[in-house]
Amino acid sequence: MRDRRTIKRHKILKVIDKTIEAILIGSLLTTGFLGVAALGCYGIAIIDANSEPTILRLHDWKAQTNVCLGGMTVAFSVFLGSAILGGMLSDDVDYK
Repeated sequence: MRDRRTIKRHKILKVIDKTIEAILIGSLLTTGFLGVAALGCYGIAIIDANSEPTILRLHDWKAQTNVCLGGMTVAFSVFLGSAILGGMLSDDVDYK
């Protein structure tokens, strides 16, 4: 028979597991969107470089690309960190 402590512990672990799952999904989506944005900035930078020199160049697309790639790296590292944390807190495998 389970006592109250065990039931409370399982409820807390379930909440933590759901939170980590939400962080995983959010960081993967962010990584994907920032990757697409970085590819778009690369394409626009190529178009901008090959366009007429009389057109005003208002954007520095290389800087925008670097921002997207940096954000993508941070989001991917959040994904890896939360995956490792979720694996460590997983209650499925008992190593004792």
